[in-house]
Amino acid sequence: MADWRNVGNWHWKERNCLEWAKKYFDDKLVGTTATVGDLSAEVTSVDSVTGDVDLNIRKGRLIAIYDVEIKLSWTAARKGSEETLSGTITIPEVAHDTDSYVYDISASKSTKDALPLKDFVRQRLTPEISKKFEVFTEDLKQANGTDMYIPGDGSNDAPVASAPVASAPRQERSVADSDVGVVKTASTTFSTVGITQSAEFVCSASDLFATLTDPGRVAIWTRAPVDGKPAEGETFRLFSGHIEGKYTKLVPGKTIEQTWRVATWPAGHYSTVKMQLEQLSSSTKLSLKQTGVPFNEEDATKANWDRYYWNSIKGTFG
Repeated sequence: MADWRNVGNWHWKERNCLEWAKKYFDDKLVGTTATVGDLSAEVTSVDSVTGDVDLNIRKGRLIAIYDVEIKLSWTAARKGSEETLSGTITIPEVAHDTDSYVYDISASKSTKDALPLKDFVRQRLTPEISKKFEVFTEDLKQANGTDMYIPGDGSNDAPVASAPVASAPRQERSVADSDVGVVKTASTTFSTVGITQSAEFVCSASDLFATLTDPGRVAIWTRAPVDGKPAEGETFRLFSGHIEGKYTKLVPGKTIEQTWRVATWPAGHYSTVKMQLEQLSSSTKLSLKQTGVPFNEEDATKANWDRYYWNSIKGTFG
């Protein structure tokens, strides 16, 4: 069987670039400064870079996938005085699919005199840091991607059964009266609703089925280890345990049914997810129906299917 990841650059080849990224951020961020009037601030060290930084070849395209947390140290001072302040900045998510960043800033002291220096760091230094992130993707590709292309031998350059590439998801969402319910547990009572969605993927139904169930493929688009195996009656845990459930019905290339819950839902409560795969002439239509979603979690659940499932598959496999 051909390796689905790397035949003629049509499939997957991956390179872990986390160590390179650590050196990159240390080089680019340390010494970043902001000066306005008599106030100045500077990044003095990169204390940690944790997460995932991967570069991939898919269908001859170079794709950067990363999601890291960065912790920095800083100092700030007022010219002409002995007033100084130091502290740390934690940036919880620097990722390939976002261009806005959260800066958690702490200072060594919280006196009234120190407040203007801390505010200066937030207002003036953090935008300078954000500028450095804007070029990271391109620098990552240029520094690490030039030797990742796998030459074809002429006979193997034609595409084989491909991992899925999602077209722009076409959402068909509704909540039927029959999908609305009430759940009573030992500690609480809450209403539930149902969700329906559909998306079209340019791949075979068998490839889409594997991408949604095979732990090796799932780990790629979730960017996290996967617990469990795809068999009826087997449990699974995704996104570091944030999503968990049990497979109840699996028909390769056609049907995936499972119980499914988010860790923050009421304890012990699972929704029911049914995915139907329909092979079309040159693509596969996925239809999802989910029942038992806590009423106040409806919007978040819809958005997370889009972002963390359909769009993540699209961003990962091109």
